[in-house]
Amino acid sequence: MQLQENKIWIDGCFDFTHYGHAGAILQARRTIPRDATDGELLCGVHNDYEITLNKGPPVMNSEERYAHTESNRWCSSIIRDAPYVTDPKVLDSYGCKYVVHGDDITLDAQGNDCYKEMKDLGRFRVVKRTDGVSTTDIIHRMLTQKYDYDDTLPNIELMSRYASDSNGYDPRCWVFDKAQDKILVKGTKRSDTVGQIIIIGDFDLFHMGHIEQLRNAYEKVYRNFEIIIGLKKLDNNNCKTIMSMKERLLSILSCKYIDGIIIDPIVDGNNFIEIDDCRLKLDGKFSYLTKQTIMSRIESQRDLYIARNLKKGMSY
Repeated sequence: MQLQENKIWIDGCFDFTHYGHAGAILQARRTIPRDATDGELLCGVHNDYEITLNKGPPVMNSEERYAHTESNRWCSSIIRDAPYVTDPKVLDSYGCKYVVHGDDITLDAQGNDCYKEMKDLGRFRVVKRTDGVSTTDIIHRMLTQKYDYDDTLPNIELMSRYASDSNGYDPRCWVFDKAQDKILVKGTKRSDTVGQIIIIGDFDLFHMGHIEQLRNAYEKVYRNFEIIIGLKKLDNNNCKTIMSMKERLLSILSCKYIDGIIIDPIVDGNNFIEIDDCRLKLDGKFSYLTKQTIMSRIESQRDLYIARNLKKGMSY
């Protein structure tokens, strides 16, 4: 297959997907010119076996990680079972000329650079790794139950980037502060909608249990309505969430099944519905997945995650 300049590959574990992962996908998409009509971003996702062999077991299983990555607005398609060490022959088979990765080095089980062959071929593009967020830090919070994070909102420029359309440039999602008369980021309205529905929740550890419900709302239950997220600052017990407002806001903005977000919404009117409402679940494939499910996975292998985090500089 002929290699195409604007057909780009990015790969990863995409475990415990957070806005850093979404940001890498967005940056990869933005290596394609804004006006390119042939632009595609293929996201290769490693399976559980490959990840366990090279860095230890993932928190989220393959199907959860495949589906979460596929829900990203800038991802054109996913490739399941992508090799952990990026193989140019695999990229060749999809017509992808370049692979994109952050400016950190990823090593395999033998300590070798996973992208060395692509670098040697001149088919490696580097983007900046997203600072201030990591799976390690989020797991650390769960292990210690200390949520000492900076809870300020991201700046408007960063919100606007994550609110962009599938090409990574044009406006797409709205961002409001408390009510829709205070616009932080201006988006676009879908032409086929007749109203809006606001889905309320804290969306902590934003996961496929949430995303599946948003997809049901967007494609089935409320398909003629704009899907707006009402992102609560605190959880249902008025306690701090595990993830900060910034982490949750940017993660949700990357999801292709929403049209906008209201930060810390004032709830009035009758067009509000809570996340996890039975009307959104529809006996979905990921209905078993909750914040508590994820926390239990971490706790059940507490010693393993503490040992892993100690190697990364955390203290307990």
